[in-house]
Amino acid sequence: MPNTAPPKAVVLGIDGGSLDLIEPLVAEGALPVLGKLLADSACGPTTTTWPAHTAPGWSTFVTARRPGGHGIYQFFDTQDPNYGDRLVGTGDYGCDTAWEWFARQGWTIGLANVPMSHPPRELPGYQLTWPLTQTLRYSEPPALLGELARAGAGFKADIAAMFRGDLSYADFAVEHVRARGRTIRYLLRERPVDVLMAVITEIDRICHHYWHFADACHDRHATPDRQEWADAIRATYVAIDEVFGEILDTVGDETPVLLVSDHGFGPGRYNLAVNAVLAEAGLLATRPATTPPAQGDRLADWFRADGREVDFTRTRAYMPTPGCYAVNVNRAGRQRDGVVTDPGPVLAEVTELLLGLRAPDTGKPVFSAALPREDAYPGPMTHAAPDLLLIPADEGVLASPAITGPVWRPSEQTGMHRYQGMWALRGRSLAPGRRTTAAALADLMPTLFEELGLKFPAAVHGRPLQWNGADGGRAFLAAPETAAAAAPGAAAETARLSEEDLTAKALGAMGYL
Repeated sequence: MPNTAPPKAVVLGIDGGSLDLIEPLVAEGALPVLGKLLADSACGPTTTTWPAHTAPGWSTFVTARRPGGHGIYQFFDTQDPNYGDRLVGTGDYGCDTAWEWFARQGWTIGLANVPMSHPPRELPGYQLTWPLTQTLRYSEPPALLGELARAGAGFKADIAAMFRGDLSYADFAVEHVRARGRTIRYLLRERPVDVLMAVITEIDRICHHYWHFADACHDRHATPDRQEWADAIRATYVAIDEVFGEILDTVGDETPVLLVSDHGFGPGRYNLAVNAVLAEAGLLATRPATTPPAQGDRLADWFRADGREVDFTRTRAYMPTPGCYAVNVNRAGRQRDGVVTDPGPVLAEVTELLLGLRAPDTGKPVFSAALPREDAYPGPMTHAAPDLLLIPADEGVLASPAITGPVWRPSEQTGMHRYQGMWALRGRSLAPGRRTTAAALADLMPTLFEELGLKFPAAVHGRPLQWNGADGGRAFLAAPETAAAAAPGAAAETARLSEEDLTAKALGAMGYL
């Protein structure tokens, strides 16, 4: 018989979870479990990362470091010297994570569907990671996938459960949520650990693509062909509520629970083709597309379109990846075809150009600031960051690396990420109640460690929300003895979209490519 003792702590994530959506549904009685959890918890909004995105957001949460400390800026390497589409993962973390902090203090860990957790690391417990590529090597131990399948609790990798451009996805999203619930309940029963961390991702995709059906104020609001599309956001949250209820019933009322999201959500309107803007200004050049070069030198797909491709031998600045809200200088000696020896004037020209952009419907600025990476991303991983970070003034505009077509077009994503996410902690260290002041995402994991009486490293950016501001006399978790210990077991996996058709189709249908 398995040991059915409840975990010592549970971390529940909602990718894209937003109090702006949850609280009205709680008020009308549609989300009783989340309603009770919020009532029993200290809770409120969070400030996340710029950009407000899954990859840097969850990485910031699990490391308690801002991106300059952990080095994850997007799903892709934003400084690929060959202008490629290398996907990043745990091998790219420039630091240890909370998973190692738990392990070094004798706790076992169970991970289920946590973004940016792939490939598996050497941890006590089990892992069902979050691969961005089509693979069967996303569990640790490897036999766990088969065990789940035999038990009728099969776990579908998130990349295979994403939106595919078909609005019937609303039906599948609810089933994906329920399937994740079956997986988590099985793991709680059969593979007990000290701390469980599980993330539900489906509401992010639903909000991206069904927002305009539910929002009567959206410019593209329309009566859907099926009522289920208008109800998709609500139905998915209801499914999440049911799954969380089953989890909380299993772990009991005394177990500390941290609920968190990586970002929030709001309406989306436009897609801005940043590389097309740079091309019009003479900062980026294109040429007729050539036969793809050798595998190691292949351009990312977003640098090719409509028979054209970026000519980097004549390009001074470019947006390196989808979703990064950033621009790189094409620097000589750093990029393969770099031509810029003095980046200062180029950065100044790009800053003036992009800060002058106005949204076509409001006439207001699209970006509020353009920050050099040393200011935006200070830390040991600054070198991996893009050169210039664009801070949105209008979060309803999605910055795209498109090189051709109109500069402005209606976005495929009618719901877009917002800088404010959410958190709730049910425990003894913080009094229950809604807080209006936003907590920093990096503070939440140290807050959980403080709740559990555990140590965390002094070098992290985050501090517990109940912190008195003084570190004097504090006993912190010792740093790993060697640099290699910061990322134990991180396999040197390298994957590119051109090699992974499923990945390209999924991210393309999501509107990221």
